[in-house]
Amino acid sequence: MDPSSLSPQLQAHHGGHFYKKVNQLRETLREKLSEVYGLEKYDVFMVQSVSVGLAILSHLLHKQQISLSLARHQHYLPIDQLFAHSVLPGMENSGVHIVTHVNPYTGEVNPLNQRQNRVVVDASHSFATNRHNDLIEHGSLFLAPLHKHASVAVGLTLIAVRPEHYSMLLRSELRLFEGSTMSPTPLEMALTTLEDPLWRPFNVASINPIDIPLPDGDRLRSVNAPGLPFCCLRVPTFSAQQQQTVKALNGSYFEHSDTLRLSRWSRGYKGDSVDCTASVFEDISKLWNIR
Repeated sequence: MDPSSLSPQLQAHHGGHFYKKVNQLRETLREKLSEVYGLEKYDVFMVQSVSVGLAILSHLLHKQQISLSLARHQHYLPIDQLFAHSVLPGMENSGVHIVTHVNPYTGEVNPLNQRQNRVVVDASHSFATNRHNDLIEHGSLFLAPLHKHASVAVGLTLIAVRPEHYSMLLRSELRLFEGSTMSPTPLEMALTTLEDPLWRPFNVASINPIDIPLPDGDRLRSVNAPGLPFCCLRVPTFSAQQQQTVKALNGSYFEHSDTLRLSRWSRGYKGDSVDCTASVFEDISKLWNIR
């Protein structure tokens, strides 16, 4: 971008090479992320959020007369509201599905190895967790925010594309859209995090299946896949007091799915695993006054 597109006041503040500096930061971050997270077989792009990334991909695929729609399972609600659940008439054989790898409300894992290559994966809750290898091995095109399990920076989401599965045109246009992420702040924040000797790239927390009796005679059972860094429990009724308590425990109750999610965070390297099941039992005891 032409440096003259900055006003004289902003040029005085940021210097005459603002855009060059931002591009250099992005290239450095791209290389480091590819190395740390094993993305060497992917072309990596960066945008502001998963929603923005999916909107961009929808536009680019539509230009090629390819429809982007939701696969037939539950998705993150904001994504569910943005996209249709079926392809457009006449495009049934050329559509690409959005697959939510790990459901954020139930912890259900939607397998990637049983699908054809042309799917777009929302990897918000699998990237940088113990599901990472499955994602990298079987993914074709995925999006992952860097503020969740990677704990790298706020305001950055990566789009990873296998070049053999998608055209050079689509990847070139993604590079153009990537240039809209022009603030150096999230890029600098991410690089600072990656260079911190105390930082670890993965959330290695793991929770085993939960099945315990409650004081009223019911049982509390987890519905999520085992080994995730969060536990999802089916809770049809959840009092106002419990909802206040769960917020203090960094948990979430989702009325639309009648599930309670209790998350855990433990930093480590790929292949590490920290069993956090006992601490989840402690939270459950607080919520249901189990002694």
